[in-house]
Amino acid sequence: MRGLYIHIPFCKHICSYCDFAKVVTFKIDKMKTYLDYLIKELKSYQEEIKSVDTIFIGGGTPNALPDDFLEQLLSNVLELTKNNQITEYSIECNPELVTDTQAAMFKKYGITRVSLGAESFNDKILLKLGRHHKKEDIINAVKIFKKHNLNNINVDLIFGHPYDTIDLVKENLKDFYNLSIPHISYYSMILEDKTIFKYLYDLKKIELPDEDIVADMYEYIMSDLKKHHYNQYEISNFAKDGYESLHNKIYWECDNYIGVGLAASGYLNNVRYTNSYNFDSYYKNIKEDEHKLSVFEAEQEFMMLGFRLIKGVSKSRFKNKFNCEIEDVFKEKIDYLINKKLIEEKEDHYCLTHEGIMLGNEVFMEFVDEE
Repeated sequence: MRGLYIHIPFCKHICSYCDFAKVVTFKIDKMKTYLDYLIKELKSYQEEIKSVDTIFIGGGTPNALPDDFLEQLLSNVLELTKNNQITEYSIECNPELVTDTQAAMFKKYGITRVSLGAESFNDKILLKLGRHHKKEDIINAVKIFKKHNLNNINVDLIFGHPYDTIDLVKENLKDFYNLSIPHISYYSMILEDKTIFKYLYDLKKIELPDEDIVADMYEYIMSDLKKHHYNQYEISNFAKDGYESLHNKIYWECDNYIGVGLAASGYLNNVRYTNSYNFDSYYKNIKEDEHKLSVFEAEQEFMMLGFRLIKGVSKSRFKNKFNCEIEDVFKEKIDYLINKKLIEEKEDHYCLTHEGIMLGNEVFMEFVDEE
């Protein structure tokens, strides 16, 4: 499969935990200039886009764009992909900005999946996270999408943030179940540089929950979602049957994808690239980074990203891709991880054990050392 990622960097506000490429702006001219260059970049990949199967518009906040700009983008994407067999077309949205007009537009231009940045259902916690919506906005957004037959809906939630407790996790899941939607991404918060939370943490104004408490939260999330028939298919992602994110699996399975927009990353023909984080440099088509992977680097990425999937790393896919067995390259590491009971062999796959899921970073880091 091949994916297309489109980055919209504009936000109404900056969240306390976020380190994604974004800018707070209400300036229409700045948005218009960006959109013009974004569409120009999209058209520069016209030939590659002909083989795209999935599309993901992320941010930032894509639905912070004015409706006419949003329609301009969607119409150009449709024109470029009109002959494709698109299997999944997603867009990220902030709940408080969702309108009937947007939902109708999404349906008109072929969007099939919506991801809501909910983060929490608790209004007090949302304020502390720097979010500007309320629980009611999440519920209303889901109602609007369902009204327009956009039923493939995901919500993002965060656990392990400075104000979290196991009781809050339980309440979040109860509120999620009440939405009757097929997908949830429940992420453990990472304290990233250049975020408000990192600044407050360094000043000792906030603390993170104890690691054992965060582990208990994760254990509860996994077990409770399983009881409610949500299949965990990736470290942080759970879905009803038939609703796994096809686009995100492209990343984890090391398939090709095109990234367009400010700071967007792509992976084409064994080359990983990242666009500039600076608007002026982006407009000059300057890349932040561009690197052709060696065979060994590609093998490492295949393992590291593949282990994020609960089904694990496919031995046959590895052999088809690299013309050798996994054990020819990584036998020592595989044996070590099996002996530590972090991974196990199941038919065609090496996959994480339960302990391996809880200590995933220990497994991933085994595949990021030097050749």
